[in-house]
Amino acid sequence: MFAALACSGAHALLIRADRDDAEYVELATRYPAAVALPGGGEAALIAPAWLVTTAERAKALPAKARVTIAGKGYDIGVTRMHAGWAGGIANNIALVQLRRSVPEEVDALQPYRGDNEGGKAVAIVAHGDTGRIGSDTRVGDGRARASINTVDRIGAREFGVRIKPPDEAADLQGALTRGEMGAPAIVETSQGFFLVGIAAAIEGDWQSFVRVSAYASWIEATMIDQARREVDQLLDPERR
Repeated sequence: MFAALACSGAHALLIRADRDDAEYVELATRYPAAVALPGGGEAALIAPAWLVTTAERAKALPAKARVTIAGKGYDIGVTRMHAGWAGGIANNIALVQLRRSVPEEVDALQPYRGDNEGGKAVAIVAHGDTGRIGSDTRVGDGRARASINTVDRIGAREFGVRIKPPDEAADLQGALTRGEMGAPAIVETSQGFFLVGIAAAIEGDWQSFVRVSAYASWIEATMIDQARREVDQLLDPERR
């Protein structure tokens, strides 16, 4: 049953049948850095002018794409996909630069750099239609919803979240669908909110996330490289 639900093609964060939808909507208000992408998919704000998502979603972005963050529109500029991505989950990560920065009032998520994600409770945020786990009915209202899930298995560059039956599940468990790849998995520490993963694949009851800690150095290096390119362009406009 859970496998069929997780593989649904609808754009929806499925919620527990025995919980109030309003709880999921309220939880999502804590994470304004979670962003819906045009054409489907999700992303996360990790710096005032930078989003992180999957390479797959970044490649599919329409021309002249625009995102809404905290009620304001932002045009998308440069996209930088990981050079090692070849169409699967491996290295399925990309950075998306906005043409202008988001105000500091919207707190960006910090990329997680620890190696202890296993067993942690994570908030997973997505937008669009919703539905109940165990039902084919969908309701579309465009609101963000957040669920609480647990990191159940961990690898060198990705981790997995299992969608569990109600008697084993977290109180606000949720299940992503394929239309929400790029959705952020967020952990809260005493230092703030950290991005630990981005949704990249669904297989049966398992939802796989790119492990952000494995790519923290790539994220930093890519942002620095883009900044250098912009300085070079200012100094020599004919330079490409």
